[in-house]
Amino acid sequence: MNIRPKLSAAPLGYTLTKVDGAADAYKAFGTAIWSDESAVPVRLKELIFLRTSIVNQCPT
Repeated sequence: MNIRPKLSAAPLGYTLTKVDGAADAYKAFGTAIWSDESAVPVRLKELIFLRTSIVNQCPT
């Protein structure tokens, strides 16, 4: 059985510094997802929040 590595901010931050333009694209994606004017429904935003909380083992 393969064990999936735990996701954390450190590898993501490292990757964003190594790939040109990745930080801007990542920030734009986050802004588009969470803005009130976007086409993303509130229910989907809540599901995204819950899923990332589970993946990151947050006590929310």
